[in-house]
Amino acid sequence: MNQVVTDKMKREILVVSCEKLFENIQRETKVYDTSSDFESIIVEHSEFMIRWEAEVNFNYKQPIPYAIVLNEVNEIFVYKRGWAGSNAGESRLHEKIAIGVGGHIEREDENSENILKDSLIREVEEELNVPEDMIDEAFPIGYINQDTDEVCKVHLWIGYVVKLKTSNFDLLDGELAHWEFKSFDDLMSMIDSWNYDVEPWTQMLAPEIQKYI
Repeated sequence: MNQVVTDKMKREILVVSCEKLFENIQRETKVYDTSSDFESIIVEHSEFMIRWEAEVNFNYKQPIPYAIVLNEVNEIFVYKRGWAGSNAGESRLHEKIAIGVGGHIEREDENSENILKDSLIREVEEELNVPEDMIDEAFPIGYINQDTDEVCKVHLWIGYVVKLKTSNFDLLDGELAHWEFKSFDDLMSMIDSWNYDVEPWTQMLAPEIQKYI
């Protein structure tokens, strides 16, 4: 593990107990629509935990704002995660195809007006190197809970569509190895193909995108 990744694992990140998350919502592996009020539960009951502890504590979920980025012609930002020698922090996700840009919510976001959305916008600005005024709109489309492996058991993804006014930017973040904008049909073809290793929550959220393009 390189020093950048080691430092990330020492940071405090936002977590919420599974007991609170699923107190009144049945726990399933699925995409929940926005009528499930996970957001208010997260805001009311969240706390902070050192990331390396949170990654192995199955009593808590780490809320991950997950931006599906569309350009000005409604093509979808698709990328391949960094390889094992990169600064990508989660080794279990190396080299997988993904559509979601986002990350853990850290202490610097705790005083935000909307901690989920504000954290998401910050991640998009940082990872894609785009200024906020080039973001046309951002809105939630659902929540992903998946308890099928060790990565998923400690995360809850908050899916957002983020529409940009441009396709022109230069990535600065080394965690995004290779990227391009794809049509919805091309993305679905990748998911259906054995030639691509597509992360599971990309597969789950991809069908939901069609209604927004």
